[in-house]
Amino acid sequence: MKKRNISFGYQFENGKIIRHPAESRIVSNIFEDYLQGGSLLQIAKKLNGCGAEYMPGVTGWNKARLKRIVEDVRYLGDETYPPIIDTDTFSKAQKIKAERNTQKDIDRSADIYSLNIPVCCEQCGQLMRRMHDSRTSFGEKWICQGCGATIKIGDEELLTAVTECLNKAIADTRLIDVPIKQKEPSSCLRRLENEIGQLLDSSEIEKETLKNKIFECASLRYSEMDTTESVTEMLKVTFEKSGPLSQYSQEFTERTVTAILLNGDGNVSITLKNDRKIGKEIANGTDCSNASKESPRNPADNTADQRIQHTVYHQASGGLLPRVNQAG
Repeated sequence: MKKRNISFGYQFENGKIIRHPAESRIVSNIFEDYLQGGSLLQIAKKLNGCGAEYMPGVTGWNKARLKRIVEDVRYLGDETYPPIIDTDTFSKAQKIKAERNTQKDIDRSADIYSLNIPVCCEQCGQLMRRMHDSRTSFGEKWICQGCGATIKIGDEELLTAVTECLNKAIADTRLIDVPIKQKEPSSCLRRLENEIGQLLDSSEIEKETLKNKIFECASLRYSEMDTTESVTEMLKVTFEKSGPLSQYSQEFTERTVTAILLNGDGNVSITLKNDRKIGKEIANGTDCSNASKESPRNPADNTADQRIQHTVYHQASGGLLPRVNQAG
């Protein structure tokens, strides 16, 4: 990847840094467009559209690249760099940038920024993205990357609802129980078992073949085991040992929860590690837990659950930090 060894807008000539004629005009135009109300994204699209090069043969303008240019004090000039932008223009650009900054006054140590559990749309099962805008009265909202649903819920309200769901299970661990269903062995496993039986019934047993079949069968049996019952028992021990949570606990949540679910009715639910869902309706304070009793479900519900499990599976190997809007 090509890298610049000098700020955009400048070039070397006889060992000195001078203004690059074409690039310095682009720098001036960037500041002019920014002061006239253009966003960094709009300016990036404009530069890419006209084929303006960041380096020879390279365009690829984006918000991050333009943000660095708008913030670069070297364009005011110093002992090394000749000026391209006057002080008044630069100051106005910084004022506009500060006013557009949707991330100001954010406490990055808040619990929401250490949330390492997927937040999913209960309607379609896809991952949701957190957006923060300090210019609005509400502040935070979550947008589904699948169906586009938007749910406005404050960070503290979300984490409090998660804590309330956990406290429901702490108060009554019977809510954690799930029906144990007898799982039919796969056709591949049945075939292996039949082959082992045939080998054992033969007059001359091929020991090496039999050994390999037995190992293969044992491995397949292990992979097909339903661990729901053992996971449920471990969860119940964890919840029984815990007292009521007075506030959100990242450690306890990560030990017991695989996903946080949001829906348009204002409901917050959690999916435990045994796939049991426990919910708390925050719109009017009514319980919406489906853990205490089974209710009929339609095919769309099952599809959403499968997508949630798929999302959780693909997030399990890495951290998931809530995303936020960038300034500009």
